Amino acid sequence: MDSQASHPYGPAVTAIIKAYLEQGQNNVALLNWDRLAAAVNGQIPATYLSRAVPNAIKVSADFADILLNLSAAGLDLNKMHLVGHSLGAQIVGMAGNKMAKKGVQLPWITGLDPAGVVFDSKPPHERLNPKSAGYVDVIHSDPNRYGSRRELGTVDFWPNYRTIGPVVQPDLCNHHKCWQYLIDSMKYSGTLVGSHARNFRTWKNYTKPQRLANVLEIGKYYEKVTPGNYYFYTAASSPYGLAENGL
Repeated sequence: MDSQASHPYGPAVTAIIKAYLEQGQNNVALLNWDRLAAAVNGQIPATYLSRAVPNAIKVSADFADILLNLSAAGLDLNKMHLVGHSLGAQIVGMAGNKMAKKGVQLPWITGLDPAGVVFDSKPPHERLNPKSAGYVDVIHSDPNRYGSRRELGTVDFWPNYRTIGPVVQPDLCNHHKCWQYLIDSMKYSGTLVGSHARNFRTWKNYTKPQRLANVLEIGKYYEKVTPGNYYFYTAASSPYGLAENGL
């Protein structure tokens, strides 16, 4: 599920699909809502509130109904993994919420820098939240601007925390780092790991052994985890993962 500024044939969507297919064990489907999300005359901020957000809410409801119908027709939802970027992350989250109300729980949702504007002020049942699926992992890469500042998942990964990043980056670049991290987690398994802490200040004051005591890889499904926040640092460019050196 792509974001407002993405295109179904753009670099983010095609790179993510390619990475999953290269795993050799996935089928991938894309929900294309670009006509409903597209900015008018390139004015993303102006049409975000008036067009993209209201349409995202409608799309999420329709998407939930489609998945429920497919499930009734025989689709095994227990093998489904929904991935959404920005507004797309909120769409899959809201779809999961609607399905949960009908007694059907999705197994896994990955939120890639979920949109924060509007949604950070909404109650949990109107946005991505830990109950949107059995396991919800979130990668925050731009909480200072476009992405959410809230803890939205079963686990929330905060690479480089609330900094601009290892290098000076142009507008939207940080917002797109999240899907690049996800791809690298598949290409370079075991290199992008975060360690658990109540908050960044606590984590920053941990000793190295304390940081290594409870770690998770991003992009992986876990049946049992310590819920909460996970922190790590990355390299300035791909491959981003620093393994234990990033903790």
